[in-house]
Amino acid sequence: METVITQVAVEGKRLIDAAWLGKISRAEAVHMFVQFGDGMIQQDTAEDIIDDGLAWLDAHSARLRLLGWCTVLELPLFGLLVVLSIRAGEFAAAGVALLLLAALQYVHRRFTPHPTPILRRARR
Repeated sequence: METVITQVAVEGKRLIDAAWLGKISRAEAVHMFVQFGDGMIQQDTAEDIIDDGLAWLDAHSARLRLLGWCTVLELPLFGLLVVLSIRAGEFAAAGVALLLLAALQYVHRRFTPHPTPILRRARR
């Protein structure tokens, strides 16, 4: 049963992502989620889940975009600056590049959206 719930949750996330990117409409995402759940998810619950997921992505889209660009650029860019600075004998510039890299790592940790905690049901 745990595997089925995980599969439904993964499919719900995929449908929310597809709806947010505009590949499918909200109504299609809800319909496909209800179909995939095969009786486990009611129409109202599916609408709430899809709406909450879309609202979360809208609220955090700028942070996620910034995080994506920083992840792609920061290590190669500042790593190259450090290597070039050391090769040129500019140890102060290498130190500044390392400080900037550390600052960007801090920004990553600070501006990354935190996942919403999900309470588990008490086991009997």
